[in-house]
Amino acid sequence: MHWLKFAVQPVSILLLASCGGGGGGATPVPPTTTLALTLRQVVGGLNQPIYLTAPAGDARLFIAERPGRIRIVSNGALLTQPFVDISAKTTVNGERGLLSMAFHPQYAQNGYFYLYYTDTNGDIAVDRMQVSGDANVANPASATRVISVPHPGATNHNGGQLAFGPDGYLYLGTGDGGGAGDPNGNAQNPTSLLGKMLRLDVGGSGPGYAIPPDNPYIGMSSRRNEIWASGLRNPWRFAFDRTDGLLYIADVGQGEREEVNIAAATQGGNNYGWRTMEGTACYNAATCERAGLFIPQFEYQHGANDANGCSITGGFVYRGAAIPELAGEYFYSDYCKGYLKSFPYRNGVAGAVRDWATGDIGNVLSFGQDAAGELYMLSANGGVYRIAKR
Repeated sequence: MHWLKFAVQPVSILLLASCGGGGGGATPVPPTTTLALTLRQVVGGLNQPIYLTAPAGDARLFIAERPGRIRIVSNGALLTQPFVDISAKTTVNGERGLLSMAFHPQYAQNGYFYLYYTDTNGDIAVDRMQVSGDANVANPASATRVISVPHPGATNHNGGQLAFGPDGYLYLGTGDGGGAGDPNGNAQNPTSLLGKMLRLDVGGSGPGYAIPPDNPYIGMSSRRNEIWASGLRNPWRFAFDRTDGLLYIADVGQGEREEVNIAAATQGGNNYGWRTMEGTACYNAATCERAGLFIPQFEYQHGANDANGCSITGGFVYRGAAIPELAGEYFYSDYCKGYLKSFPYRNGVAGAVRDWATGDIGNVLSFGQDAAGELYMLSANGGVYRIAKR
């Protein structure tokens, strides 16, 4: 089982030069001879490390384990006591579990952080919690519900990430509800919160959320006002570029293609095409109506026997200081292959793919980014690895 995508069928690498679609079969290019990368293990022995982040200005690493705990690495050591343990509130059936966390932009002042997980009924839940008097332990009694999204039936396609955008609003990437081919049509249904990017205002001190006044469907009774973008299948990691203000969304495909959509963080109302399209191709049809759909800037095909991969794991644009040569490179991997690859995106064009030849670290569950902008890869083998110069 690879839990990031069920019911896939193997279907080749396709790099798009622009959002105009089309494609040739470009082969990834090797990295420059003057720069080589390696993966240095930071910690091992974790239980399905699924996300890594840190508050602004904080040298610690906070690592979410899918069964429901958040662990802290401080001064290179894994602390014994979890920061948070919500294992009683979730399950790991299918693709369920604790899937990510995010710190409030003013965490240093208010101590708020947010969890994205599936509850014991399988519904998507986002809770706000607060740190206790001990900086390494959260206050379990502080938990309040921000939003719940019903997810009946299938155990897969829960999406799984939340993150604060440069505008201070909270973004959530939800899956289409599961099953092959979005059988309930959620991704294109404007009254469903599944298969969407949601944008919420959680800036108040009270529980819950408000609708940002510039959300694209504000005031429309025929559409859920929380929706920022639609047409997503199972967005497995999105990221805001800290410099360029672009939003990168890696969306897991059905059986043929994996894609990355790139848009200005201020550009709401995009329809990313699923299930009308899978990547740049019509899904399950000879023709399809593409008018109004946002075509991905980058995709790759699985290839025979999943030679190129089966399920994209999206990462981040590198903006750290340790490897300045990597500035502007967007990193990604694939759950089935364990590689490390990247491409630059400049002036609306995705550049050539670099294969960094760092070896296969097993099933890559996620990337992470620390407060300094350095990047990490998280493996199902229980290891967390920092991307570093060789």
